[in-house]
Amino acid sequence: MTSVLQARDLTRYYDVAQGWFKPKAQVKALGGVSFELSAGRTLAVVGESGCGKSTLARQLTLIEPPTSGSLLLDGLDAATAGGAELKAMRRKVQMVFQNPYGSLNPRQKIGSQLSEPLLINTDLSAKEREDQVRSMMTRVGLRPEHYFRYPHMFSGGQRQRIAIARAMMLNPKIVVADEPTSALDVSIQAQVLNLFMDLQEEFNTAYVFISHNLAVVEHVADELMVMYLGRAVEVGDKARVYGRPLHPYTQALLSATPSIHPEDRRIKIKIEGELPSPLKPPSGCAFHKRCPYAKERCQAEVPQLRELDQRMIACHRAEEING
Repeated sequence: MTSVLQARDLTRYYDVAQGWFKPKAQVKALGGVSFELSAGRTLAVVGESGCGKSTLARQLTLIEPPTSGSLLLDGLDAATAGGAELKAMRRKVQMVFQNPYGSLNPRQKIGSQLSEPLLINTDLSAKEREDQVRSMMTRVGLRPEHYFRYPHMFSGGQRQRIAIARAMMLNPKIVVADEPTSALDVSIQAQVLNLFMDLQEEFNTAYVFISHNLAVVEHVADELMVMYLGRAVEVGDKARVYGRPLHPYTQALLSATPSIHPEDRRIKIKIEGELPSPLKPPSGCAFHKRCPYAKERCQAEVPQLRELDQRMIACHRAEEING
């Protein structure tokens, strides 16, 4: 498969003021993330709030530059690209935001908002832009009369369809979806997820799907990356990770996912304590203070991603824990 996106040791640190006469602290929001994404495939990124999912989304959509590491899009490194190269790269990666109510301009008609990417990035005439917008509206399930309506005239599900249409207007190679269904009713979530999958099949678009809902992720993902405090702790094929999670944190997350099928239900694993602050991360393995299997080595040495059972995992004791 053709690789369209490669991240290598991607980090993002923020300097935070602590008050008068105190040195600035450093928040390590992203602590070295690596993965590859192929055309037509979906990588799901999951983890608790504060694990670095949204920071990763800002890196992938070129909203923020990485502190270090490389981000290759079609072979070009976004970290070292110039202004013209970055502009061309931004056309290839688009984003669908979490809140369909806040991501649209309330003062602008839908037709104008959908044609704006074409106006900025192409030389199409007004008639050609309108034709493309109407074609995309049909693909996402919107009616022709919606072209002249304002965002407040639509339901939440319709607004998210509009946001998806806007992201697809330039036929991007990659779409980053940051919790795109969390603000929607459950019945509407399934429709939006099916729309994502239909568009992926038609355009061969690669998705990075960010979510905390593992039931949703199981429906759309090809590969899964579990993050904890800015680092990936388990990365692999979705079926393999869901079928036999190896990292204690992944096991706990999956055990909390409800299922209507008795054979899919797992023994609940309760994670004690709170997510540590990225201002003062624990020494060694960031999960060791909440992990029931932690030993002295876990407190002293940061585990690196390594291959085990056909996936990548960052855990010193994975073999012992899983037999």
